[in-house]
Amino acid sequence: MTIKGLVFDKDGTLFHYGATWTIWCDNVLEDLSAGDPVKKKELADAVGFDLRDNSFLPGSLIVNASAGEIIGVWASLLPDFSPQDVDAVAVKHLGSLPSVPVCDLKALFTGLRAQGIKLGLVTNDYEEGAYMQLQQEGIAELFDFVAGFDSGHGVKPAAGPLLAFGVATGLSMQQVAMVGDSTHDLGAGRAANVAMTIGVLTGPAESDDIAHLADVVLQDISGIAAVLR
Repeated sequence: MTIKGLVFDKDGTLFHYGATWTIWCDNVLEDLSAGDPVKKKELADAVGFDLRDNSFLPGSLIVNASAGEIIGVWASLLPDFSPQDVDAVAVKHLGSLPSVPVCDLKALFTGLRAQGIKLGLVTNDYEEGAYMQLQQEGIAELFDFVAGFDSGHGVKPAAGPLLAFGVATGLSMQQVAMVGDSTHDLGAGRAANVAMTIGVLTGPAESDDIAHLADVVLQDISGIAAVLR
């Protein structure tokens, strides 16, 4: 088996999850609730965000669902907001989103590209936000394919985004590995019948949470080169 393409999740895989998204979530909730603590808690509870600990609960929609699904839940609790209104608030706060990379991303991906490996990024976040974070790290040009929930290929754990990567790069799924920190990521890999699923522990999940869907579990993506060898 020769891996010629790697598809990565974004949050919890390239970037430490909590350091990136707890700030965004709190800012969006504060904005949507207009400072009303009761409404803010209701909105937080609906997506599995613990305001007291500023953390995501097991099974949190923020961690597992697409941005579109999250927006739909919040809009259903805000009679004066349309989904478009909620989306505008969510997108507004992407601009202040911190990115905390799990390792030296530029060195890692430059090295993988030098080996002739095609690189893809598939996230259930916005495509625009994904590009913005990649550009902040100076690595956007290293990726052959980037897709978000709004790119028209479906969302993880469905196979659609990975199959679209295959079409864009000319690779079969048996030449591709999927890398991610959640069951949605690895489940998408299984659904697409990729050659290998690689789990990482830089997101909220523990090893036991994802091991059943992963061919190998790494502490972080810096260990991928060794796996490919």
